[in-house]
Amino acid sequence: MANLETIRKRLAKLITEKGHTYREISLKIGRKDSYIQQYIKYGFPKRLNELDRKKICQLLAINEQELIDDELVKNDANQNLMFNTNQIEDLNDYICINIYAGGLQKTLEPPIIGRMAFKQKDFYGWFTSNPEHLKMLKISTDSMEPLIPNGSIVMYDASIQEYICDGLYVIIYDNQLMLRRLQSAPNSCYLVKSENPRYQDTRAEENEIEILGRAVTCLNTRTL
Repeated sequence: MANLETIRKRLAKLITEKGHTYREISLKIGRKDSYIQQYIKYGFPKRLNELDRKKICQLLAINEQELIDDELVKNDANQNLMFNTNQIEDLNDYICINIYAGGLQKTLEPPIIGRMAFKQKDFYGWFTSNPEHLKMLKISTDSMEPLIPNGSIVMYDASIQEYICDGLYVIIYDNQLMLRRLQSAPNSCYLVKSENPRYQDTRAEENEIEILGRAVTCLNTRTL
């Protein structure tokens, strides 16, 4: 029998025994480097999602049951998903990418509003990015129109967390999660630019901007 606190302590012990660090495990499952530390020490998130749990168990070479708490076992919907062998095998064929809400104030972890699954064997032909590093951001403003319409979903590579060249980046600026074009400027500054000419460019110091990833593609949404 194991409650949520017991699961967190068990995971901390397993990571140490296997010779890993919290940061290493976080990055290998496609999360920010502080993700596992926040989960173990502060209980955020309350519970690892299924795909994160599965990846961690594979990395640590342990049975998935070791990281499943009693409350989750009692949930019939989760029971059916976890113990149906055919479903688990099917899930292994897919890469699941989180979709985050843009325009909200910064939190420890931006809210996930959905997920999108892609067949791995087909996905690898689309981009050079490692699928494990990809995330999605739902655009909730017209600031990037006409290039990226309001309501579109932008896929970004979360492994790129520094400026590499002129391009579109998912950033936290002025305590807001957003997509903007960044251009290098003198005196260790960036030009923060919208595509919509109605919005003025902003000049910001490098330490005022946290880069979460570089945009790689956009899924446009249009009413038909």
